Amino acid sequence: MNSICRVAIMLLALLKLVSLLVKYDLSLLMFAVVLIILITGLPLMGSGFRNITAFLGIAGSAVLLHGGHPLSSWALAFNSMTSVIAILVIMQLFSVPMEAGRYNLAVQYWLQKSVTSAAALFLVTTVVTHLLASFLMFGSIPVMVSMLSGMLEKSVANYRRFISVTASRGYVLASLWAPGAINLLLVAQATGARWLDLVIPGFLLAMIGITTSYLLEIRQTMAQAFFQEAKADLREQLAEEAARRKAWIIGLAIISLLVLTVAFEKLNLGASSDRIALAGAVVGAVWICSVRKQPGFSMVMAEYWRSGVLKSMDVSILFIAMGVFSTAIAKSGFLGAVQFQLQSIANVLGVFSVVLLPLLVIIASLIGIHPFISILLVGQVLTSLQLPVAPVTTALCLALGGSISYMASPFAGVILTLAKYVNCTTRDIAFRWNWRFCSVFFIEGIVFAYVWGRI
Repeated sequence: MNSICRVAIMLLALLKLVSLLVKYDLSLLMFAVVLIILITGLPLMGSGFRNITAFLGIAGSAVLLHGGHPLSSWALAFNSMTSVIAILVIMQLFSVPMEAGRYNLAVQYWLQKSVTSAAALFLVTTVVTHLLASFLMFGSIPVMVSMLSGMLEKSVANYRRFISVTASRGYVLASLWAPGAINLLLVAQATGARWLDLVIPGFLLAMIGITTSYLLEIRQTMAQAFFQEAKADLREQLAEEAARRKAWIIGLAIISLLVLTVAFEKLNLGASSDRIALAGAVVGAVWICSVRKQPGFSMVMAEYWRSGVLKSMDVSILFIAMGVFSTAIAKSGFLGAVQFQLQSIANVLGVFSVVLLPLLVIIASLIGIHPFISILLVGQVLTSLQLPVAPVTTALCLALGGSISYMASPFAGVILTLAKYVNCTTRDIAFRWNWRFCSVFFIEGIVFAYVWGRI
């Protein structure tokens, strides 16, 4: 069962890539592979992930069954999150060259040489994650964890909280402005706003979020001991010239990912997430080939196959169940039934609806409804209303609700992935460690959206 599940997960990622390059419809074949992953992977899941997965999967399947939907609808539901799974699996490949070529030591070396406090490291880690997420999106999470986890574990006292907070906030804030951010594209589609109208205020709002995160954490991080024990060991393991060369190669890999993603965008190869997955596969394969002669390469590859692939299993299966549930809700007619009520409430609240909009998206995410669906629902309501605020204000508020949902909901993909990689609970990341930042950023975002619309 273990080996079958691993093969099926890798096959699903491969089929997703192949579907971009051929004209044949592979959805039914991917549907079959997804079912194999569910059948073989569910018994291997941890109890926490299994309970949530079972609830979402059974509820979504019951709705589809009750509606008498055809096989094509079932395939659509079960395949709806395969792009995210492909990114997760493919980007995890970067851990192989990072470890086999000891590139993680180069990153650690230069960070330790240039950053002199835990507070500065907090800011740098957040910014680096944010920059990677601006074009890698979800793939930035496994890349950052594999690149920095070893160093951070030796450098700061509360490693799990540190990396969870910096990675989640750095990643999520990119959804406010990045060209490939599905969150922002859905907002533009739902409200009729142009992406060019949202990118500048979205970027400024992301910078406000990074600054706020740093200021909220500075007192705690400044008090932590930093780097003293690991610095001498690293200098013995890696010469400065080698560290410089490895740093340039890492930079080249990141630039190559960006260039390929843009090139695939010009070629209109699939959706945004599919282009990222394809770019990651190309760069990852080239990088792996370049380190194949390094000592210990076979051991690193064996470890990736033995535990690396399985590390993404729980989250992958949960993503499948989330996709089934979200698609079923969208096809059930439930959203249309509540639309009239939401319109009535918005008419009563008037200008204060800008507070209600992101709040509805956040509340929906807390009960397992994906922000993509709630953004489209609330956006449909907005198009029929005459609110006394600028359209860009309502669009920014929707984008704000989506971004906070990814940090505040224990069902969010970034939270689930980090919890699995860092070995902590989703409640710790979403509720204990991010609630204060989310509360402050929510207020800042509402005020910023209103002021930006006025000026």
